Amino acid sequence: MGKKQETKPDSEYGEPAEFDPAFNGPIKKRGCTDILCCILFMAVILGYIVVGILAWLFGDPRHVLYPRNSTGWFCGIGPNKGQPNLLYFDILKCSTSINVMATALNGFQCPTTQVCVDSCPTQFWAVEIKDYFPDVKPKNVFNQSLCVPSINLMNTSLTVQDIVIKELCPFFYMPTIPVLGRCLPDISALGSIPPKFSNIPGLPSSVNDTVGIIKNGTGDIVNGFNAREIGVRIFEDFASSWRGSSLVC
Repeated sequence: MGKKQETKPDSEYGEPAEFDPAFNGPIKKRGCTDILCCILFMAVILGYIVVGILAWLFGDPRHVLYPRNSTGWFCGIGPNKGQPNLLYFDILKCSTSINVMATALNGFQCPTTQVCVDSCPTQFWAVEIKDYFPDVKPKNVFNQSLCVPSINLMNTSLTVQDIVIKELCPFFYMPTIPVLGRCLPDISALGSIPPKFSNIPGLPSSVNDTVGIIKNGTGDIVNGFNAREIGVRIFEDFASSWRGSSLVC
């Protein structure tokens, strides 16, 4: 008879377990950690549901989706329908005083007049020194569509200086692009800023200083928009998937 051949373990299933005479089966006294974790998980889900209900009942999603002008009206809806963009009269004030997180939570309100417009400005313009003479008519200087709705340039008794001081119309603007409904400076156009901007009352005496402030401030505002955009996406995701989430819970 031939010699008995040793069987080699199947490499597909690995090495066989060796017999242990001291093994008495699974541990009999075990803790129920799964139940505790499940309770904590359900408590968190319940908290999310409570917060969602409160936000749905007492919150206003328009504060997240639409910009607001200085009077608190939303752009793009209601009386401002057809005017979806928000124009800042003096973007330099936003740039030098903005607190990114606080301003993001407050709808990006900054200490300058803000109006709803149908389209953002696409060129450089400023009130020049000669425009401040008393005999100059405001209607020949300002653009009515960029002023606050309460003023009518055709029959106003105010002078150009009065309008600038009261911030009823912007005393300058530059090429801007809409970002989440806000007219923000077009950084690529700052290289062609007119030299006369160094002689505009209310602006820095150096064009380079103006460009630097705008660049730094715009970067801060965009960072704030990134934080706000996260909130917008969370809201949109919840609005589109809340039915499925309810079924899972």
